[in-house]
Amino acid sequence: MNYANLNLYDYFYGLVKQIPEGYITTYGELARALGDIRAARAVGYMLSINNDPDGIPCYKVVHTDKRMGKYALGIEEKEKRLKKDGIIINNGIIENFNERFFADFKTDYPLIKLQKEQEKIAEMANFDDDLEEENFAAIDISYSGRTGYGALVSYDNEEYNVKNIEMEVNFPYIPGYLGYRETPFIEKLSEGVPGMLLIDANGLLHPRECGLATFAGVVMNRKTIGVAKSLLIGKIDADGYIIYNNKKLGYYINKHTIVSPGNMISLESSIRKIKLLGNGKYPYILKKAHNETVAFRKRRLPS
Repeated sequence: MNYANLNLYDYFYGLVKQIPEGYITTYGELARALGDIRAARAVGYMLSINNDPDGIPCYKVVHTDKRMGKYALGIEEKEKRLKKDGIIINNGIIENFNERFFADFKTDYPLIKLQKEQEKIAEMANFDDDLEEENFAAIDISYSGRTGYGALVSYDNEEYNVKNIEMEVNFPYIPGYLGYRETPFIEKLSEGVPGMLLIDANGLLHPRECGLATFAGVVMNRKTIGVAKSLLIGKIDADGYIIYNNKKLGYYINKHTIVSPGNMISLESSIRKIKLLGNGKYPYILKKAHNETVAFRKRRLPS
């Protein structure tokens, strides 16, 4: 599967290098070249952390409304470089925007390919109940730049155990594609840890019914439940079920506890399990996993 192979940062910077001398493009146009306009914010982020501004000309990326936008080396340096390329700027606005606009990227639209892969993974998910799991663990991940800090908290024989991992990520945060960003963490953290995995993300409750808990659950052939801290899609019916595309894909326990099955468990069993663990609140083990990953990140970062 592509999730372990695609370095979207490298792919994206390759697109930026395609912008010819004397031309500009926009954040949105680069997102479309990746295959999804929802990647526009990730485009801005990847440009902001570009550590090779001479080799990767991110100064050529501007706003659709013709404003120059930000630049890691400063707005004055961006204006200087654009003017050197023949871009006419007046009060921060690009006057020859239309004549110098570039959109002819050579791309195979990787995010469109990943959407199709997600749809196939969703078809492989199993929402029939398996045997009841006695052991369970919770996973959460936090970030600083391109480095992720993961924590797994397992519960066995009435004891909590913590496992941490630090990894560089090759995929930025883009709504709807979290599986490609965080599954490598979940795989490594859960090695040798039996039982159900509770994941701080959605599962079935996803535009392509393939949130992180479902994606990772299918890839690893593990029982998973997604527990998100906010409602991103769907509407809540009178009984608390979350409806999306006329389907029950999740359940609203409270505004910070949104449940959806990941893999190898039904929606109803997912609801019962999370209600039992949290007594109507966000489960302690997930809160502990979040606190552990934040603490681990702080320990690893220089003071």
